[in-house]
Amino acid sequence: MEQVVNQYLKCLRLNKEIPSINYLQRLIQHHLSLIPYESFSKFHYYSLAPDYIPPLPLFVQNLVDKGWGGTCFTLNMNFARLLSELGFDCSLVRVEPGHLAIMVEISDKKLYVDVGYGSPIMKPVELEAKPRHIMHGFGEEIIFTKLSADIYEIDRRANGKTFVKKQIKWKPLSELDIRDDIRSSYIDSDENITMRRITAVRFNGHQCFYLRNRSMKVMTFRNISEIQMNDRKKWGKLVQEIYQIEAESLVESLDFLEERGIQLF
Repeated sequence: MEQVVNQYLKCLRLNKEIPSINYLQRLIQHHLSLIPYESFSKFHYYSLAPDYIPPLPLFVQNLVDKGWGGTCFTLNMNFARLLSELGFDCSLVRVEPGHLAIMVEISDKKLYVDVGYGSPIMKPVELEAKPRHIMHGFGEEIIFTKLSADIYEIDRRANGKTFVKKQIKWKPLSELDIRDDIRSSYIDSDENITMRRITAVRFNGHQCFYLRNRSMKVMTFRNISEIQMNDRKKWGKLVQEIYQIEAESLVESLDFLEERGIQLF
């Protein structure tokens, strides 16, 4: 496992250090910059089992070989596994509906960590420190609000308008506790939009690239531009260039959607 951890850290361009809040913050920042949120791998993992999350060695191997990151369950579960191997005290936390995050306990603080939301939550958040936290990045405003002793709201806004709102159940859970949540995330139906569209997000320095099917938004701290791609070859070339995902994964994902009646090209 030490070799796997070292390979993961190499992908993050960081070395092993003694657990600290500063080190945790750098791990988060590098993770969001270097490992994409993407649904290409989710379609593949669905073909293996209805509740499949790659174990840490396979997650790292696919990251190295295929450029895969994952969606929230794959990203946050494997980041939590890495943190545990590095000596951090961490658990999983349910975020409803349909999301998963991490609780890290360090220096008598409980910190909310999330590298699997395609969102610029670039640092750990001490939810219990105050009733409201506000973060900004790439045209997005993220507001954490305390609703009760162990429930927090996470509200993501753009241009002052909410585009997604969820509730954090602030109680530590194990991987076994969230097995049903994983299974629900893979439901192969039109109601589960995650399984019916291609999504990818990567933060690259002062830019954020947000792909949804044939549309890619390029966001900076100052403005947002959008690229519409109607040509399959141009789409594949740009997606590979931005997200560093292997070409075969892109083809498999388009085939996956086509089998379900969704033709992007």
